[in-house]
Amino acid sequence: MRRTSLYLLMATHVSLASGTYVFAKAAAVGFPDAETLVLARALGAALLLLLLTGWVIPKPRFDLKEWLRILGFGILLVPLNQYLFLRGLRHTVPSHPALFYALTPLGVMILASGLSKKIPPKRKILGVLIAFVGVYIILRPWEGGETIKELRSGDFWVLAAMFAWVAYTVLAGRTCQNHDPRVVTAWSLILGAIVMTPIGGYSLLTMDYGVIPPAAWAGLAYMIVFTSVTMVLVWNVLLRYLGPVEVAICTNAQPPTTAALSTLMAGAGLLSTDQDLGPLFWLGMIIIISGVVLVQLEHGASFDGLTN
Repeated sequence: MRRTSLYLLMATHVSLASGTYVFAKAAAVGFPDAETLVLARALGAALLLLLLTGWVIPKPRFDLKEWLRILGFGILLVPLNQYLFLRGLRHTVPSHPALFYALTPLGVMILASGLSKKIPPKRKILGVLIAFVGVYIILRPWEGGETIKELRSGDFWVLAAMFAWVAYTVLAGRTCQNHDPRVVTAWSLILGAIVMTPIGGYSLLTMDYGVIPPAAWAGLAYMIVFTSVTMVLVWNVLLRYLGPVEVAICTNAQPPTTAALSTLMAGAGLLSTDQDLGPLFWLGMIIIISGVVLVQLEHGASFDGLTN
């Protein structure tokens, strides 16, 4: 695939991700709990992927060992990443998850280094430390009050979701190079939906659908079509042609684009005006992205060097 096509896919992923953080917020607060929302999202995505199988998505050709690996990917994607993300987003603002997911390259580097038993260069370790100074500023542990406590609670859930996404990115990278990434994506999400069904099934069947606001339904539809299907397909296609650390670069652009979108929607009255976009947020964002960029800088080495 041409380099320009890869950059276009990265730009598409960034744009859709910015919308995810904003529109998923409406769904997170509009549904009664995260378990119900995650299962509704997972089942919708699974149905769409099954309808695409056989013409847009090839049929799976995995052996038993590979099916077990795909099941593990599904657990990382749905009961872990999606549940933790939506539970956290319920209590925080869209700009914070976008910023924390920008830490994905750091997490990928740390996990890949651990798996390969290689110690990262001192410059990369410094970048990690700098980035976590930015996280500390965003979390503001020195502040009290119910509002900041609720934000911090949501932020910790989102950070846990980011770690699940890091594990998926590293572990699925090799499989996406050996198999069609569309098939890996589809069946990871389908099996993840099956695993999630016993957890949220009863709540989904018994909830009062009439009390769900239209904005929440719109957010759910966005997550099914664009986040769970389109974005993960794009991510896995990128993993087929690039190393996990290089793919994770596109998360760097998500914080400013999400903050800009949140500001526009708050100004239009579609979001709460209190989006926690004060000076500490921008300072934390600059420090986090600076640390992430320092980790990503390579001098004569391939991005794949940590995973091969």
